[in-house]
Amino acid sequence: MRRGVDRHPVCEADDGRCPTLAVVGETQCAEHLGWPLCPGLDEHTCTVRTRTGDQCATCRNEARYARLDAALPAATTTDGTCPGHTGPCGRAAMPGDPYCARCRIASQRDRDRVPREWETVRDAAVAAAKAQEAPEAAPAPF
Repeated sequence: MRRGVDRHPVCEADDGRCPTLAVVGETQCAEHLGWPLCPGLDEHTCTVRTRTGDQCATCRNEARYARLDAALPAATTTDGTCPGHTGPCGRAAMPGDPYCARCRIASQRDRDRVPREWETVRDAAVAAAKAQEAPEAAPAPF
């Protein structure tokens, strides 16, 4: 039990009365280290503190899903039929879902395709950068 306490010490600020765990590798919590709050997303106020003041992982993930929702909007109809994913469908929509089963699967494939394409482009850019930074065959003379 003692090892668990030592691995995650409590913040030493306020004469040790701060109940928050210290940041890994530090002796104080993020608030006492002066880390800024995450700016949040839209009107959401986030309470997580980050070292750089950028968005926390949760807000970044929510922002990613918001961008995907904006890029792949779901159309709706008033007569209970499926509006189709890439074009008019006309089949009966599933209960609680604007799409029929066929169009729902197609939309999920498109949703999953966007991150895959981004990861492919990112990996190609990383490979190109590593190729440019490859070590020289002969060491520098100095």
